[in-house]
Amino acid sequence: MEWQAICTFLDMLELGFYPNEYCFTAMIRTCSNAKYSWIGEIIYGSVLKAGYFEADICVGCELIDMFAKSSGDLGSAYKVFEKMPERNLVTWTLMITRFAQLGCARDAIVMFLDMELSGYAPDRFTYSSVLSACTELGLLALGKQLHSRVICFGLALDVCVGCSLVNMYAKCAADGLVDDSRKAFDRMPAHNVMSWTTIITAYVQSGECDKEAIELFCRMISSQIQPNQFSFSSVLKACGNLTDPCIGEQVYAYAVKLGLASVNCVGNSLISMYAKSRRMEDARKAFDILFEKNLVSYNAIVDGYTKNMKSEETFLLFNEIADTGIGINAFTFASLLSGAASIGAMGKGEQIHGRLLKEGFESNQCICNALISMYSRCGNIESAFQVFYQMEDRNVISWTSIITGFAKHGFAARALEMFRKMLETGTKPNEITFVAVLSACSHVGMISEGRKHFNSMYEVHGIVSRMEHYA
Repeated sequence: MEWQAICTFLDMLELGFYPNEYCFTAMIRTCSNAKYSWIGEIIYGSVLKAGYFEADICVGCELIDMFAKSSGDLGSAYKVFEKMPERNLVTWTLMITRFAQLGCARDAIVMFLDMELSGYAPDRFTYSSVLSACTELGLLALGKQLHSRVICFGLALDVCVGCSLVNMYAKCAADGLVDDSRKAFDRMPAHNVMSWTTIITAYVQSGECDKEAIELFCRMISSQIQPNQFSFSSVLKACGNLTDPCIGEQVYAYAVKLGLASVNCVGNSLISMYAKSRRMEDARKAFDILFEKNLVSYNAIVDGYTKNMKSEETFLLFNEIADTGIGINAFTFASLLSGAASIGAMGKGEQIHGRLLKEGFESNQCICNALISMYSRCGNIESAFQVFYQMEDRNVISWTSIITGFAKHGFAARALEMFRKMLETGTKPNEITFVAVLSACSHVGMISEGRKHFNSMYEVHGIVSRMEHYA
């Protein structure tokens, strides 16, 4: 249809008819995709020549959208915005929304402040976008201030704003609680599939409320709200977290009934659910019947095989991914390295290491941590340390992995030295770090040193000792 519209536009020009602002607007919208963006840029030149850019705000808005949607070129989109002789609330909100959607949350907030200084009052769409930007940056305090303003302007009851508030409180809660999200949800006078899906997803992402997520899904159905693919994806994840494939299969049957079972995100969640329930044959069937597999699909089945100690299948799939040309991301490599470590296959691990260097992932923190663990578990502690030493950005997992490696290989002094350096960098240890430290002390009979670290767990770091620490 888009190509037909472009051809019709060209036919119109050949017949001597010159487009007006409405025609230009429609054509720019047609070119708002990667395939036809180059035509859109040619039309942009024609718009400037014809003078419609200065005369019509709608043309400018469509140009902003074209650059943002077709190639994510926010630089060009912002240049269009700056050149617009006249702006209104729609223009400002569009620019804020595209910044928030395309990973420039801080720019979205700056634009929101500039908009207010320019005398424009935000509407529900503006607040929804800037709340999403706060969520992306974890700015709960600013989000709460915006929530107060939303209430003052009578917009808190809007479904679009309400969903953004539910999502913000869920993702920004430091303690993982969803109480504030639930309050925001319960205050909404009416719910649609978007609001129900947002609160269900919030419960699943909290990590501890999967049963409540399933109950909310049932309530949504009882309210005569038809779930969408995202609703099904979230509730299947909840079933996977509970390792309850029976309920998951009922949910999936309903997805089949509504014709949503073939959607990628639903199929991917089904694969993960079966994998977490240790039913890899069913996970593989779910993977095989997916009509169109993406990288998430491959990652789900690879991760399932790895965690269920089926490393041979993992490596076979690795070759299959390479043949499809889909590409491999950091999560894929981390899963493959975990698979190599689980069977002590250092040769495989080294091959994967070579491949990820070729792909340019050598500085990725997640992959470096997986490499440290792989080399350590396969008996090559010096290679593990080499990876650790070359890391530019280390987190608690990096430090804990190398400390654990030294402790398990009998290098207690080096393990304790690494722990001391970790504390000097300001990295806060966790429960697993102390298991490794106490293990190192026990290997060389450093009783007083071990007692000192044990006592510091709670007194200095606020970590409650568990059975592993006493052992």
